[in-house]
Amino acid sequence: MRNIKNKNIKWWIGIISCVALFSIIMIFGYEKMHFIWKGVEIKAAIKQENNSPLATVSGSASKAIYLTLNGREIFVDTDGNFSESIAVLPGFSVVTLDAKDKFGKTAEKKFEVVYEENAKAIAFRSVNIIN
Repeated sequence: MRNIKNKNIKWWIGIISCVALFSIIMIFGYEKMHFIWKGVEIKAAIKQENNSPLATVSGSASKAIYLTLNGREIFVDTDGNFSESIAVLPGFSVVTLDAKDKFGKTAEKKFEVVYEENAKAIAFRSVNIIN
């Protein structure tokens, strides 16, 4: 402890500079690499098309390399955007989007859909699951 108190100002400036540089490198590295820990993220919406049993699921799946809609692979553009039409059966249905990124992280989004043939609208409820 006595040796630390006897150090000159150059030593203290050197230590503080090294700590500051190390901190800046760590913060920069975290900012550039946090997507690995965050994983894939699905943002999607489902819309009914003109009182028909057809609905369109569209949105974006950032960082996804593999995306499925009810177990069927759908394609995403280079920005992660997608749009796919599905037929909704009368009654209660569940529409599931599954995404996987290149590091094996997965995300799932479920839409619970209630469709009545004579009704003027479809009821939607969404649920997100991230692994």
